[in-house]
This record gives sequence, C-alpha cells and structure tokens, in this order.
Amino acid sequence: METLTKISQKPTSEETSHAAIIHISALSSLIGIPFGSIVGPLITWMIWRAQSKFVDENGKEALNFNLSILLYQILLVIIGLILFLSPVLSALATENPNPISIIFSLPGLWILISGLGLLSLFRIVLILVATIKAGNGDVFRYPLTIRLIK
Repeated sequence: METLTKISQKPTSEETSHAAIIHISALSSLIGIPFGSIVGPLITWMIWRAQSKFVDENGKEALNFNLSILLYQILLVIIGLILFLSPVLSALATENPNPISIIFSLPGLWILISGLGLLSLFRIVLILVATIKAGNGDVFRYPLTIRLIK
C-alpha cells in the first residue's frame, strides 16, 4: 500500500508551506488548546483549501486522521472505563466485598493509560512525518484513517 500520493504538477513553495502548516497545526492540542488537533487543521485548511488541489488534499488527510484519532481515543476511554469500573462496582455492590476483585480492574486501567499514551505517541510521530512529506511536495496518507471528508 502506498503511503504517498503525488499530485500531477509540482506544488509551489507557498503551497508546500501551507500544507505543512495544516499538518503541524494539529499539535496545537499539546499546548492546551481544546480540540486543537481538529480546530487547527480545520481553520488552516478552510483558509487555504481553494488555493490548490495539493493543499486541499493535505487538509482533508490531516482532518480525517485527527478525527479518526479522536474516535479511537473515545473508544479506548469507554473500553478502559468499563473494564476498570465493572469489577470495582460489582465488589461494592456485594455485602462482603472481596479485595481481590480490585485486582481484576487493573487491566482496564492499564488499557486506558497505556492505550491513550501509545495512541498519542503514534499521532505525534505521524503528524511530524506528514508535515515533512507535505513540505517536500507529497501528500502523506495516514494509516488507520477513516476517510470522513472526501
């Protein structure tokens, strides 16, 4: 599977700069901007998408990836909380709670913490790769991306 797509004509340096900014703007969530990983690419893509097909493709790709990551994070939180809380709540619901049941909640906590950490690291690395590729005139196809915006 190809991870790079070439646009028929070579993008200008302005277009490659705008595409790189679209990708790197997703890291604005790291400085505390709520939903910055979506808002950053969305705003920059909306400003520059009419400029060229290259910028438009990079913007769609960045948005689709960051929306997909948000969905994966939500699913991880739901699964982790269910696995963490169900043994705890069932122990509390009985008259004689068994402290061992708390141990059964640890895999859910591990899934929640490590899963979110690994997903965040995966996101940061791929955003940096996409930024570099966009700066070089390529459209990077993020893996595990749900193509919501076509």
